[in-house]
Amino acid sequence: MSVFSERLTALMKAKGFSQKDFAKKANITESAISYYAKGVRTPSGEVLARIAKALDTTADYLLGSTDNAEIPEAQKELKYLQRNLGKLDEEQLKKAEGMLKLMFNDIFEDDDEE
Repeated sequence: MSVFSERLTALMKAKGFSQKDFAKKANITESAISYYAKGVRTPSGEVLARIAKALDTTADYLLGSTDNAEIPEAQKELKYLQRNLGKLDEEQLKKAEGMLKLMFNDIFEDDDEE
C-alpha cells in the first residue's frame, strides 16, 4: 500500500466513514475511493483537494509530505478570510485592503509606488 492509500483508509476509519458515505461527501465515485484505498490509483490534484477537504486534513499529509494531519490554524484562518472576502462590496474591500496594508506595511511597501 502507498502512503496515500494508508492515510486515506486510516482517516476514513477514524472519522467513521464507509467508502460509500465518504464517496458521497467528497463527490467522488465509490469505485474511485476503492481504487485509492487499495493503492491501485492515485487521484488527480482536483480530486485530492476534495478528499483532503472532506477529511479535514491537507493534501501534504495524505501524500506523505508531512506527518501532521491537522490543518495549520493559519491556513484555517486564511480559508475563512477567502470565503468572506467574496461577501464584501467594493467599499468594504477597499477598507479591508487599507487595514491590511497598515498591519503589514513592510510587506506592501513596494506596492506603494503603483
